[in-house]
Amino acid sequence: MPRYHVKITGQDYDAMADLVRQYRINVNTHTVEKVAGGYRVDAHANAVQLRRLETAGYSVERYEDADAAGKKRQLEVRKVSKKVSRAAEAVQVATAGQYLNVVEVEQALAAIAASPNDSFTRLIPLPNKTWEKRSGNALKIGKGSGANRSGFYFLGGVHAREWGSSDILINFAQQITQAYRTNTDIILGSQKFTAAQIKSIVNERDIYILPQANPDGRNYSMTKESMWRKNRRPAPTGHTQSKCVGVDLNRNYDFLWDFTRYFDPDSPIANSKDPCDHDVYIGPKAVSEPETKNVVWMLEQNPNIHYFIDIHSYSEDILYAWGNDVDQSSNPTMAFNNPTFDGKRGIANDAAYKEYIDPADKTKAVTLANAMSEAIRGIRGRVYSVSQSMSLYPTAGSSDDYAYSRHIVDPSKPKVLSYTIEWGSANNPTPFHPAYSEMQKIIQEITSALLAFCLAAT
Repeated sequence: MPRYHVKITGQDYDAMADLVRQYRINVNTHTVEKVAGGYRVDAHANAVQLRRLETAGYSVERYEDADAAGKKRQLEVRKVSKKVSRAAEAVQVATAGQYLNVVEVEQALAAIAASPNDSFTRLIPLPNKTWEKRSGNALKIGKGSGANRSGFYFLGGVHAREWGSSDILINFAQQITQAYRTNTDIILGSQKFTAAQIKSIVNERDIYILPQANPDGRNYSMTKESMWRKNRRPAPTGHTQSKCVGVDLNRNYDFLWDFTRYFDPDSPIANSKDPCDHDVYIGPKAVSEPETKNVVWMLEQNPNIHYFIDIHSYSEDILYAWGNDVDQSSNPTMAFNNPTFDGKRGIANDAAYKEYIDPADKTKAVTLANAMSEAIRGIRGRVYSVSQSMSLYPTAGSSDDYAYSRHIVDPSKPKVLSYTIEWGSANNPTPFHPAYSEMQKIIQEITSALLAFCLAAT
């Protein structure tokens, strides 16, 4: 059944919460927009769901048939060649006219780590193969060693349909390694990153990049079902529908994973224990998936990582912790690891629960997020909002909250300040994978943001 890109307006916040609680709508954007007649969100839904909403009094604006438009967008993906390309033939994202396919992402990563960059880069083979037996790699960029080098971990390609995230991180790596090697500036829009600044990043910091966390899902989205989100874990025995394949990797981390235990039953949380949920099945247990294990393994293997950014689409947001409830900094005992509050989380702005965050951490998180937002604005004037991950719709099992929570669960682990960037506008046709001409502009914006972040964070 086709799914449509839509904007849905309801009369109040409770009606908007019911989109998830009652109607199981795939709400895409982080924020709920105040408009004449109520509140509005961007979403994807099928015709049956939309008729139910309209009958219930919601206003629905339909845009494209996401599945039909996605088939056309799949023509903008470079075909997978059976020929093994040499490293020198790796696609340069800055001049590419199409999205990189799964093979090209790995080829580009290998080329970045090869000569003449091999004195300051290293390819990191990931330990866990995917369900479809693909092997992946991460990349380290950094010249030198020492106890005081901060590590920055950039993750992309988690959700299959968000094609541009992998291209963003390959472009970032290509740009910074070329500039460092040739002692040249990076110019992006009105933003100029000098050769001296690039040298300071590479010589004083360690950058870890995992650009393609979910290659199975990416390949399936690019060649079969463009709106696919999950990985490709085989469906449970007895389940034959195609939607029963896969786990939402960004609901699979060990942070309040068992959401029915930790959240208020009335919370509009977009998680599911149904293996046949098309989008947000959390998996059979926390960190059950090889792709999730690889992301966690990178944190475990590199204890100098103090910053983490997970790159997603869409809504033009830069989000910081927490995603499970509204932040507060007055009561440290009101926290995710306190069982007293189990069953009370996830209702925005109620009195029962708010998530504690260290006020110094929040101040720093906002300052660095603003630096990224300004760097994005300098490309073509787009304004990315800065806010915490929790709005009306809470999350559990997400990468950013997991990364930040690790030092609280185990004080021997380093503190990791974490973010999610949601690139791209909801007004783009096929916003999860917009036309590549638009994607190229987004690539420049987020590359600028990441460079600015590396300079601002210490």
